[in-house]
Amino acid sequence: MSFTIKNLSPGIRVTAIGAVINILLSALKLVIGIVGNSRALVADAVHSLSDLATDIVLLFGLHYGSLPADKNHHYGHKKIETVTEVILGFNLILVAIKIAYDSGAAILLKKISQPTAITMVAALVSILSKEWLYRWTRAVAMRQDNRAILANAWEHRSDAFASVAVLIGLIFTQISAGLAIMDAVASLVVSLFILKIGWKIMLDGYKRIIDTAPPGGYVDRTERLIRDYPGVLNSHKLKMRYIGNSIHMEVHIEVDPNMTVEQGHEIAAGIKHKIRDDDNRVIDVIVHVEPRSC
Repeated sequence: MSFTIKNLSPGIRVTAIGAVINILLSALKLVIGIVGNSRALVADAVHSLSDLATDIVLLFGLHYGSLPADKNHHYGHKKIETVTEVILGFNLILVAIKIAYDSGAAILLKKISQPTAITMVAALVSILSKEWLYRWTRAVAMRQDNRAILANAWEHRSDAFASVAVLIGLIFTQISAGLAIMDAVASLVVSLFILKIGWKIMLDGYKRIIDTAPPGGYVDRTERLIRDYPGVLNSHKLKMRYIGNSIHMEVHIEVDPNMTVEQGHEIAAGIKHKIRDDDNRVIDVIVHVEPRSC
C-alpha cells in the first residue's frame, strides 16, 4: 500500500500539516517583517518558527509514545508524550523571554521605525490560518484525549492571539508616525501571551512526570464507585498516577472472610472493568483483596 498523508493517525496528520503551515507563515512574516520594518511581525515570525520546532518534537513524541510495552518498558512509552509536553512549554518560555528582551530594549533605546501597511496583511493571514489550525488540532486532541496534541493546539491559539496584538499595534502605527512605538509594544504583549501559555503547558506536563494524582474530586468519585460495588465491605489505599495521558491505579478492598478465592477474584475483576468502563483513560487497575477483620 502506497504511503499517503491519509494513512497517518489523526494526531500525526494534523501536526504534520501544522508544521507545513508554520514553515510558510514563518517565511511570510519574516520577509514582510524585515522589508516592512516591523519588529512585532519579525517577533511573530520567530514565534511561528518555535511552533515549527515544537511540531517536530510533538511528532517524535506521538510516534514513540504510541509504541507498545516491551521487555525494557513494562508500562509502555506513553511518558514520552509527557516529556514532549514539558519541552513544548519550556520552548515557549524561552521564546517569550527573548521577544520581551528585544522589545523592551527597543522601547528603552528608542530604536523605533514605522512599519509599512503591507505588514498588516501578513498579520491578518497569520490570525486566520492559526485560528483554523487551533480549532482543528483541538478537535483531534479532544477526540483522542491527548494532552500533548492539546498543548500544540494552544500553541496555535497563542500564535493567533499574538498576531492579533501585532495587527492592533500595526494599525496604530499607520494612524500616525508618532505611534510607531506601538509596534514594539505589540511585540512585548506577544511575549506575555507566549509566556503564560508556555508556563501552563510545562507545569501540567511536569505534574504528570512526578506522578501527581488526578484531582481530588476524581479520586473521591472513584473511591465511591469501588465501595458501592457488590461484595465490597470497605476499601483503602487507593493510589493513582498518570502514565502519559492514561491513568494507572491500585486499591485494597476488604471482603467477607468466608468468601472463596474465586469469588474474591470475580469481585476484583468486576471493579476493574467498572472503573475502566467509567473512564477509558484508565489503562490498569490493581485490586488487592483482603478479608474483613472482625
